[in-house]
Amino acid sequence: MCGPSRGSEMTDYGPATERNIKLVIDACERYGSSSIIALSGVPATGKSYIAAIAAQRFAGEPTRVREIQFHPSFSYEEFVEGLRLGQNGAVEPLDGVFLEWNERATDDGKLNYVLLIEELTRANLSSVLGELLTYIEHRNRQFLTSFSRRPVRISSKLTIVATFNPIDRSAIDIDDALLRRLRIIDMPPDVDQLIEMLSKNGMPESVSRRISLVFDECKSTFPEDYETLMPFGHGIFAEVRAENELYPLWRQRLRKMLYRPLADPHPFAEIIEQAFPWRDESYRAPTG
Repeated sequence: MCGPSRGSEMTDYGPATERNIKLVIDACERYGSSSIIALSGVPATGKSYIAAIAAQRFAGEPTRVREIQFHPSFSYEEFVEGLRLGQNGAVEPLDGVFLEWNERATDDGKLNYVLLIEELTRANLSSVLGELLTYIEHRNRQFLTSFSRRPVRISSKLTIVATFNPIDRSAIDIDDALLRRLRIIDMPPDVDQLIEMLSKNGMPESVSRRISLVFDECKSTFPEDYETLMPFGHGIFAEVRAENELYPLWRQRLRKMLYRPLADPHPFAEIIEQAFPWRDESYRAPTG
């Protein structure tokens, strides 16, 4: 799904989408001063889309939202504080993105600021977050930064919103200390959001309903594993604006996700293939 516009706080995205946006904003208001608000869902469930809109609305202004993405080589030095060579050749402490944004929130003092972290669990979280695990929860306590040794208190006006895939290996290995600091909002594939999205794209309702059967069939066949093992969410259809675009989507994306070389087919592969008729170029969804 495409990202929110600068004026997203004034846009009505439809009842299903607005419901999820409100879930995140409510969590930010209630728990954002002591927990990380984490949106959990398989790829293409609109986590980033919902998180970005909710973050902008909660902050009240897009310029008070800072977005970053974690990855396996992301470090404590990048996030909290590191060292660099100054112009005179001396080693100097350098604020990471978290301390920079926390200082902005602290200096302002009255308005909400959001740090939006994509792919939270792809980094080595214990190493990247360090002592912040304690002080995100206890905002009234100061800590000394590792290199500059200056006292810092995390602003109560700084909220951390994050997204992650619950079946990433690193997500499965989240330790209890971090888990206690998370408020996890599940973002499963959503048929109502799918239909809203395709309707805005100009797709006939007959096509939208036929696509939704892919998710309905998987959910009814695998009720216990649906939310964590579904290989994709409704957002994978975000760019589809005509029925004939569903054929290359199958060949170029969906089939590749279900059938990988030298690996067993995805457990849902047969059900998805049976429910998705746009594998055959001659198929057209019935009208009416």
